[in-house]
Amino acid sequence: MTVFQFIRSNYMANSPALGEAHQWREQVLSAILFFVLTLGGATAIPSIVLAISENLWSVVVVDIFALAWIATIWRLPFLSYKQRAWNFLLFLYLLGVWFLIKVGLTGLIYLLAFPVLTSLLLNMRLAMQALLLASVSMLVVGYIADANLHVYGFDSHPFMQLVVVTINFTFIAAVMSISCGVLLQRLDNSLEHQRIITASLQQGQASLKATNEELRLIVAAVARLNDIVMIIKVDVDPAGKRHLKIVFVNDAFVRQTGFQSEEVIDKSPAFLQGPRTQSTEIDRLNQALIAFESVHIELICYTHDGSEFWMEADVVPLADEQGLFSHWVATGRDISDRKKAQEHIHRLAYFDVLTGLPNRRLLLDRMSILLATARRSNMISAVLFIDLDHFKYINDARGHAVGDALLTLVAQRLSSSLREVDTVAHIGGDEFVVLLCHISNDVVAGAHAAQAVAEKIRHSISQFFDINGLQYSTTCSIGVTLLPRENQNSHDLLREADTAMYRAKSSGRNQIAFYETGMQTEVEQRLTMERELGEAISGGHLHMYIQAQVDRLGKPVGGEMLMRWIHPERGFISPALFIPIAEESGMILRLGDWVLEQGCLALLQLQAAGWDIPLSVNVSPKQFRQPDFVNKVRRVLKYTGAPPTRLIFEVTEGLLIDNLQDTIARMLELTTLGIRFSIDDFGTGYSSLAYLKRLPLYELKIDKSFVQDTPDDANGTAIVQSILSMASHLGLRVVAEGVETKEQAEFLIANGCASMQGFLFARPMPLDKWLLLQQQIGQSGKESSKVV
Repeated sequence: MTVFQFIRSNYMANSPALGEAHQWREQVLSAILFFVLTLGGATAIPSIVLAISENLWSVVVVDIFALAWIATIWRLPFLSYKQRAWNFLLFLYLLGVWFLIKVGLTGLIYLLAFPVLTSLLLNMRLAMQALLLASVSMLVVGYIADANLHVYGFDSHPFMQLVVVTINFTFIAAVMSISCGVLLQRLDNSLEHQRIITASLQQGQASLKATNEELRLIVAAVARLNDIVMIIKVDVDPAGKRHLKIVFVNDAFVRQTGFQSEEVIDKSPAFLQGPRTQSTEIDRLNQALIAFESVHIELICYTHDGSEFWMEADVVPLADEQGLFSHWVATGRDISDRKKAQEHIHRLAYFDVLTGLPNRRLLLDRMSILLATARRSNMISAVLFIDLDHFKYINDARGHAVGDALLTLVAQRLSSSLREVDTVAHIGGDEFVVLLCHISNDVVAGAHAAQAVAEKIRHSISQFFDINGLQYSTTCSIGVTLLPRENQNSHDLLREADTAMYRAKSSGRNQIAFYETGMQTEVEQRLTMERELGEAISGGHLHMYIQAQVDRLGKPVGGEMLMRWIHPERGFISPALFIPIAEESGMILRLGDWVLEQGCLALLQLQAAGWDIPLSVNVSPKQFRQPDFVNKVRRVLKYTGAPPTRLIFEVTEGLLIDNLQDTIARMLELTTLGIRFSIDDFGTGYSSLAYLKRLPLYELKIDKSFVQDTPDDANGTAIVQSILSMASHLGLRVVAEGVETKEQAEFLIANGCASMQGFLFARPMPLDKWLLLQQQIGQSGKESSKVV
């Protein structure tokens, strides 16, 4: 192994950081020490043996010391590089001085090595200092020791010989030291440059590897994206016309469209279009392609098998290095489910779920459009408000499933009865609205046309409906209003048709009514009365009056509590006006609770005044059917302390039409408390001997319409006599209402009527006033039959 091979192998094995001159110097020092020790040992042993034989013990000591020193420098691990280098250089310097003293010229070799190796192992500055030290030492030591340095021509001048030798020594040593230092510096620079290049290459290689890895991941990610990706190349032919060719599609494109990548590469993307692809979106796309602008589109596309799907796509242009747009990247996704959801939401927002007809919201929109076009064209149109008569009976009797089926069939009949330009809407419950568009340019002709369509609809609805093999029949009430009129809007149209429909219902149902201006006045008055009635309940404007019931002698044997409304501005308002409003609005429940409490308090007031007579209070069917009605009665009786045996509930025959079994059960529950029942207005409604036998009744009240016909009208007289006879056989008490003449009273008394009520005996009045009046009558000694 050569010195350079040793250095190279040592360096490659121990130096992980290439290019450092310091590491080279360290490796050179190790190699020099190794070879000095090896070759020195090989030459020192014969020298030591020879010196011993010649008794040159100084030589022996120096050789042994030198070998030991070199070995120590080479192998001691705690010595730094500088310490090892300085020890080795000191060893050379001292060895050179010793040889200069002992041998002469041989010392020059070691002194020459001292600055040269200093330049090699340390640096140039220290090498120059070492050269100076070596030159001075050679001059001084050589002169003192009288070194044998023979120079031709200067034999007689020993000092000059030393000077000449020293100058030449210094020159040669300087050349060698400087050459070695410059060489190492250049080598260091070269190695540093090489290291920089290597680091740059490694960095570039790492960056290239990262870029390749990133590119591989991007390609894999794009290929496996759930979104469709297409890369389209723009080719320009010699004529300057652009042609689009697909150059890349990902896996999502293949999955969604069914086209394989090899089928579509180099083809125009137009194959994705079909019959329902929107031309407007294609035009937008083409304009963006011409202008090299990004565009967002939602397009109906077609798969390989011809199926439609909605695709939302973002198309972006890409420029090359010269800034020319050469490619387009289209990223899309299937939004078919979203479009279906949007369509479903739209249908929920604008169409009725049950019938599929337009709902109120869409109806009002179309009304607004129809009003605008009618005003521009001066064409007459019409709105028909249709309400099924007694639809609730079918719902209650057969269930909502049958009711829904009936509504669906009605919707189908209405749709089939009209033109395509007309609109049929289902706005809730059993209510439908029809828009008749541009039926005439004359108001009279338009009214006749609307009447004809309404008659056609009424006749169609009156035909039987087949539902699950059973026949059902119904009728409808129709309100009609015409348009346009001044300041009319869609809400006005609906309100006017609705008002006319209620007029048709109030006329007996299964009727057609046209809207008239006076109807709105009635509706407004009704709404005003409804609002004021609510205020009257809270404001204490309602009062309970008593109307006495007398026997054949005119003596009070009972009384009925009647409600009176004293308006602060309009005075007395008839119960015939506000009671129906209370029934329809639901306020009858509040009124009924108040009447019950006032009736109980009136009983207590009568008893306190010495009048132990029963009192009747009216109970509406709606109030009676409330689930908590019995409990409310219990609470009021407990709260007031009124005797229930003196309380009579007057109910109408309408209560008996629906749920007779429940009605009987609730009446029995109330009679166990002591309350008695009376049928009010008997004979005008659902009169039946069957329910008279089953119901826990106490009395019947003959309606005043029959009493007023007696005794002159034979039919009225016969009816009253029949009721009195039947009640007598059933053990029921009878009260005749509306007795206003002496002849009527005598007829009733002659036919066994036990109790009478009417203006002939007493008008309704406040209880306090009635008690005061009875007290005055008693004090004056008049007979009770003279009560006014």
